[in-house]
Amino acid sequence: MVASKKSMLSRTGGVSEHPVRSEATVVRRATATIHGAGETQWWFDARGADGSQVAGAVERSNCTHIVLHVDQHKRTKTAKQKVVWVSSGDQLAGLEEGAWVFTDVEEVRVQAAASGRKAGLFIDVENLERDFPRCVEICERGDDFVVVDIEHATYIPYELLLAKIDGRSTRLFRSVPIKGLSNIVDSVNQSLNAFATMEHGIGVLFETKSVEAIESLSRHLAHRQSSQMQLVSAKVEEVQHTGLGHRVCVDVTSLMTAEEGMIVGSTGWGGIFVCSETHYLPHMNLREFRVNAGGVHSYIWGPNNNVRYLSEMKAGSEVICTDIGGKSRVVTVGRAKIERRPLLKIRCSVSLDQVSPEMRATVEAVNRSQSDVTPQGEKLSAENLDCIYVNTFLQNDWHVRVMGADGKTRHSTFIQPGDQLLAHVDMPGRHTGLKVTEHILEQ
Repeated sequence: MVASKKSMLSRTGGVSEHPVRSEATVVRRATATIHGAGETQWWFDARGADGSQVAGAVERSNCTHIVLHVDQHKRTKTAKQKVVWVSSGDQLAGLEEGAWVFTDVEEVRVQAAASGRKAGLFIDVENLERDFPRCVEICERGDDFVVVDIEHATYIPYELLLAKIDGRSTRLFRSVPIKGLSNIVDSVNQSLNAFATMEHGIGVLFETKSVEAIESLSRHLAHRQSSQMQLVSAKVEEVQHTGLGHRVCVDVTSLMTAEEGMIVGSTGWGGIFVCSETHYLPHMNLREFRVNAGGVHSYIWGPNNNVRYLSEMKAGSEVICTDIGGKSRVVTVGRAKIERRPLLKIRCSVSLDQVSPEMRATVEAVNRSQSDVTPQGEKLSAENLDCIYVNTFLQNDWHVRVMGADGKTRHSTFIQPGDQLLAHVDMPGRHTGLKVTEHILEQ
């Protein structure tokens, strides 16, 4: 039925975004959070923009604020926060209620802030050695936001400024395109570099007349930001020693914590939380960048609700790294290491009580269709119809660990039926890793 046996499901949509509470999901991180790139904002500079297509792209995007001229702001209809460029104090009286003030005149900023408006300064740095102390002073005093433009800058000055505003509510931005980088680095990649500064990132004031650039930036930022993965408790039903097979170690360009790992499974129904190699090994150094993920045939969960075979992992691929609370980030594969090793199949069941209402309804509909044609009194399946089944093939070795539902690691060689592991369930139906609407059998 719902097992990795005859699943005749058509996809009806993804897993619900609402969190499903269980013993597995109440575990939360006690250590410092490691952010993914893009934990910040981008604003759109509409002062030179024209055309309804650009405006529509901005409105659909994940930008949070729009910068406008004084004479633009009242006729611009937007759900975004308006930030108005003001060059003199007498322009403040005509601003819409709730509009923020952006200026390069300190007296205007002071006047706007005194009137109760959010306000920030633009600083055009022409001589870094001469002007940088003023940038530091402004960042330290706690303004609402500040936009600092430095030509051809490394991000070291911005890193220093981020340190100055640590713990403050001041938002730090730079304008893109960056002065001096025209025709060298495209504006989207300039922005993504800014988002990744010091993990926390600096904001971007983005100017373009290209709909494609707006859509690309929005898509890339959403792709890089942290997300939440639904994790559930999975009961081990079977452990099978399967002999030699090819397994994949996924080495990424980021360090992982002891509470992080990746989701690996043999079917589209989901997989088990396989731990990073951040736990003590008596005979070798730790590999904090590695997950010993499992058999080459297996799925590994990636960004944008996509999955890939472990055999497809290569330098530059992207996968999801998640922690025991489900907080997830995108990491880049630096290498996939494939070797023949003894493997172990771990098969688990997940109660329908733990899954989203949408998934449960779909599974129950399949059960009803089978029940309708089954004579009364006959069993529908050897499996428990109130469960979804997932399985994972791992290297059969003590140093390979999976995460227990209690937030404690388990050695693959010691796992036994009845153990509770941390897992992720998903709606099956994949073609080249993408969700598809068709009947798929996975056994």
